Amino acid sequence: MVSRDNAEAPNLDETCGLEWTNEVATDWKAAAVKRGYWVDPFIYLFQQPKQNILRFPEMLRGYYARVKGIRIVVEQFLDKFGPACQIINFGAGFDTMYWNLSKEGRRIDLYLEIDLPDVVRKKINCILRHSSHLYSFACNEQLQMLIDHNDVMHALNYHIMAGDLCNTDDLMEKFLSIPIDFSKPTLFLSECVLVYVDVDRTKNLLHMLSNKFAKACFLDYEPSNLNSIFGRKFLENMAQMKVAVSGAPFCESVDSMRQIYVENGWSNFKSWKVSGVYLNSLPRQDRERMETLDLLDDPEMLKQMLDHYLFSVATNCNDQNLISIGFE
Repeated sequence: MVSRDNAEAPNLDETCGLEWTNEVATDWKAAAVKRGYWVDPFIYLFQQPKQNILRFPEMLRGYYARVKGIRIVVEQFLDKFGPACQIINFGAGFDTMYWNLSKEGRRIDLYLEIDLPDVVRKKINCILRHSSHLYSFACNEQLQMLIDHNDVMHALNYHIMAGDLCNTDDLMEKFLSIPIDFSKPTLFLSECVLVYVDVDRTKNLLHMLSNKFAKACFLDYEPSNLNSIFGRKFLENMAQMKVAVSGAPFCESVDSMRQIYVENGWSNFKSWKVSGVYLNSLPRQDRERMETLDLLDDPEMLKQMLDHYLFSVATNCNDQNLISIGFE
């Protein structure tokens, strides 16, 4: 969720800019958790030195919609296929989904996170520093952490490694280095990642994943409608940070996203504006509780912002359990 917070972005090169967006997102999530928007006992363990950001309520609600929406889809997938299933999180950053699911007793055969080398190294350092807290659920299991070159770690069913989404051969080598089962139901997660990936590279990635995994679902959260005033402002902010929005043509519209997914093996594609998910699909009682925490100066600004983000779910087969995943 990037909009109003970019005004104070530092002068960064492209790779550092992408890393900075991860730290900003983590900081916003930690701020929302502290305010009581949702519960996440692990997010603070990964929070870097705090960013100098004004806490706009619209942004906090935006992150609430993002986190809750993703969690709904993940839980649907696990309810239908768990525990004999896999989750692969591209551009995971400092995401804490794995530990929250484990704390709640949700079992998964394999959970893999892939990100930039510096992000992975920082996350591994945080994991090592707080392992007793993060892996308290494993008290009855023998916890062994295997670390390779500071940017690969394996612990129980959790794996994290540096990887290049633009290089499908490299990515396949990463997959083959761990006990991935290409026949098992697999959920791919991507939060504001493909918007920064060259469109041809995204096509190659989607094509490879669709061909290699027999039964897969791809949950994507991205900005959209980038030709609007809001979208152009997003692009300007990223340019100031020297971050190339190479995936802008992919995220231009719902139609552009659908075409790329379908043409690369994901025959079933559905999408929802985050504004609609916020109002119609999130648990109403919890949303109303959250809305009492901070009053909005301009409710229309929230709707406009959420209108420019999409959840999409695509599947590469006709399994009805997969196809049924999504929002009402």
